[in-house]
Amino acid sequence: MRLLTLQRSAAAFVRARHQSMSGRCSGPARICAARCASSKRGSGRPRSYRYVVDHAGAVHLDTNKARTLATAYKDPTFLDELYTGLRRRRGGKWASQCLGEYSLLRADTGDSAADAEIIVVFDRLNDDGLGYAGTLREAFDPSRLRWCASGRLYHELTTASRFGKLGLVGSHVAHGLSERLDVRDGDDVRLDWRGASYPVAPVSFPTAEPPFVCS
Repeated sequence: MRLLTLQRSAAAFVRARHQSMSGRCSGPARICAARCASSKRGSGRPRSYRYVVDHAGAVHLDTNKARTLATAYKDPTFLDELYTGLRRRRGGKWASQCLGEYSLLRADTGDSAADAEIIVVFDRLNDDGLGYAGTLREAFDPSRLRWCASGRLYHELTTASRFGKLGLVGSHVAHGLSERLDVRDGDDVRLDWRGASYPVAPVSFPTAEPPFVCS
C-alpha cells in the first residue's frame, strides 16, 4: 500500500512539473515541444538553435555554409512558428525563447549594413501580397517600395512592423519587378504597376532610426 501511495505521489509531481514548465514557454508550441524533448535528454544547460535567412528568403541552419535550395527549410508550419515567436533582444539579436533555450535567426543577404536591421526577406509576390516565412504576408503597395544604391529593393513593413521598418524584396521577386522599373536621371526611379507609375524612394543603411527592440 505504501509503495502504491509513493507511485501516485510521484506521478502527481511529474504532472505538476510539466504544467509549470509549459506555462513558462513563450515560443511557438511546435518549437517548444521539440525543445522540451531535447532538454530532457541533455545536460540541463541552455541550448541555442541558430538559423539564417538568405537573399532569396530561404532559411537554413547557420552552421551550414553550403546553402542551397536543398538545404533550406521548407515546412511552412515550422517557418511560420519560427517567425511568430521572434523578438528582438537587447543587443540586436532576433530570438524565440522556450524553457531558457533559444532559436536565433539572423539575415545574411550580402549587405552587412542592411542585415543589421532587417529580418524579413520576401520570397514571393502574388495577388495576396508579398510572402515570407511559410504563409505569412505583407500587403504589397508599390508606393512603399524603396531602392538602395546596392541595387536591392526593400518594402516598408506595416502588418509586420514589429520586425522593423523594412523587409528585403528577395532576389527572385526583385528580378521580376526589375522589368517594370524605369530608372531615370539621378535618383528618379519609378515602378510601372498595373497601368500606373509609382516613384520609388531611395533608402540607405544604417537608417536614421535605431533598430526596434522588444523588451
